[in-house]
Amino acid sequence: MHALGCSTITFRMLDLPTALDWIAAEGFQAIDLGVIAKFCPHVNPLDMDAGDHRRLADEIAAHGLRVSTCNAWSLTALNGPEGPETELGWLRASLRLAAALGCYALSMQPGRKADEAQWLEQARAVAGIIAGLGAYARDAGVQLAVEAPHKGTLAETFDQALAFLEMLNTDLVGVALDTSHIRNGGATLPQAVSVYGERVKHVHLRDFKDGSISVTPGDGDIDFGEFFRLMQQRGYTGDFNLELEYRDATAEHNRTQLQRAAAHLRPLLKN
Repeated sequence: MHALGCSTITFRMLDLPTALDWIAAEGFQAIDLGVIAKFCPHVNPLDMDAGDHRRLADEIAAHGLRVSTCNAWSLTALNGPEGPETELGWLRASLRLAAALGCYALSMQPGRKADEAQWLEQARAVAGIIAGLGAYARDAGVQLAVEAPHKGTLAETFDQALAFLEMLNTDLVGVALDTSHIRNGGATLPQAVSVYGERVKHVHLRDFKDGSISVTPGDGDIDFGEFFRLMQQRGYTGDFNLELEYRDATAEHNRTQLQRAAAHLRPLLKN
């Protein structure tokens, strides 16, 4: 695959048909579909049946696009008292949608950040839940991938991510690697690629600079050319999808940044 794609989260302020129009107009062929209640409500998997899945698949295909992954961000927190009951139905429905759309993976986050004294207990509890979801995903024909590290979660730092991933079966749960969160977590991209190896099942692209994860590729300190080469040498077969987010930004601002990011990354990905 190795396509440069775009997440619909970048245009979460637009309705899905318009977001697909804008993404396709910029020459992308792959998307991550945001399946995130309230934050990116492009679809509600709980309200969809097989017919709805087919209609959505047809709409996406009509735009000349295919879906790399569904991104089913946590609704509340798997490590909160209401989390599992609230989220498991959403995540299972998202996995069924991902399978129907031909996604190779579904990415999710590993629960909310916890105090150090409670971290191990909560991490073990969430890992147990995710293990069950990994088996559900396998049976549905989709790879489950946990985005770790990710700011504000149980796996905020790279060390926490490694400890958390050690609790999970590598055959059932892979990694969704976000370049900006790797840097924010205290690691370098070469370090992450070396440690994660073939466990990386999907990639989100953003740059990083001065502690900010909301940086357009080309404006930060990440060497994306080196990163692409290392991933390909490791045998990565998925896509590299931009997931651009900026506080209080308009759709027009995000489109401009998407154009700038694509202009920077496309030549590097071809080399």
